[in-house]
Amino acid sequence: MNSKLLKVILILLVAVPFFGQAQTHDYSMRRCWGYHKDSCKVSKNIYYRVVDNSRSALFVKGQTSRIKLTIYNGRDYRVSFCHDQVLGEGIVMRLIDSENENVLYDNSEDGFASEFEFTVTQTRDIYIEISVPGTSRYSEAADDADLIFLRKDTEMGCIGILVEHMITPVKGF
Repeated sequence: MNSKLLKVILILLVAVPFFGQAQTHDYSMRRCWGYHKDSCKVSKNIYYRVVDNSRSALFVKGQTSRIKLTIYNGRDYRVSFCHDQVLGEGIVMRLIDSENENVLYDNSEDGFASEFEFTVTQTRDIYIEISVPGTSRYSEAADDADLIFLRKDTEMGCIGILVEHMITPVKGF
């Protein structure tokens, strides 16, 4: 076998797996990884800074998931989310106290707002919970053995959670 052909075959063996990952559905780059950085709108307030707990994930219709966040006394927070249109409307974001599971905020009682700003008066751990309405074959399956595949264009989409914070401004004059 000549060396040029061998080099071409070697390059193809290394490069082909990357082509499959880069060309998914209607995304030109990295799919859900970093979706919150690419798709969520940051606050126009220049004092807010993005928190490292900001995350992105692939969701299916009917799925609920949560992440833990420590909020600190003396800080203002802005929690927002963005999502692929395939997931539809009515995505629920709740902030839940991790100690007693009390719901501190529920966007379904706030017109399904995609952002919420608040001032923290007590340091504590909370959960940010995201629930996608609807059903998919994944949410209806008894276990993974019942599934062979899921359609990405109708049942799955990215959600990004963007958390920003700043020092709470002094109140009054």
